Amino acid sequence: MDFLDDEKELLTALKGGDVAAFEVLYKHYSKLIFRKLVKMIKHIPLAEELTQDVFVKIWDKRLLIDIDKPFNYYIFTIANHTVSDFYRKAARDQRLQDEILSASAQLYNPTEELLFYKESEIVLNRAIEGLPPQQRLVFKLCKIEGKSYEEVADQLNISTSTVSNHIVKATKTIKKAFFGSVSGFLALAICLFLDKG
Repeated sequence: MDFLDDEKELLTALKGGDVAAFEVLYKHYSKLIFRKLVKMIKHIPLAEELTQDVFVKIWDKRLLIDIDKPFNYYIFTIANHTVSDFYRKAARDQRLQDEILSASAQLYNPTEELLFYKESEIVLNRAIEGLPPQQRLVFKLCKIEGKSYEEVADQLNISTSTVSNHIVKATKTIKKAFFGSVSGFLALAICLFLDKG
């Protein structure tokens, strides 16, 4: 079966469990998805694995496909969600974080990295500004200015445990903002996983 001009016909076949239709879609979209994932996570073996995960999800959720909407939008949405799930796992796995950062250095592209960093910075700043005033101040002093918990506690006349509580809550909020946007993992790792307290 060749890739059909009428995508609706192909998607209808897929929803009916047609393996041949699935294979056509895989051949047509897998390289595009793989390239997108490499750009997002800067790690070729992981990008290959996540590409397979995307198509497993496509097959498992084939009955949910809306044949009246462009399939490329649907599959890229699945890819974004797959990367988001991966970053949530990475946030709990130090070994995986180290592996990603190491691979990112190997695939470093100055122009692409600058755009990625700018996008990350926008997400971070928006998340910080959305914090409650006291949390925002404590987070900026500790994580942006690099002050210790003790220094911030003295400056604001609060306890170090209060400073710690603010950081924990602010960090949780900011992580959600990053994972929701599926971007900024490197900036997030530098800013949040390196505790200056």
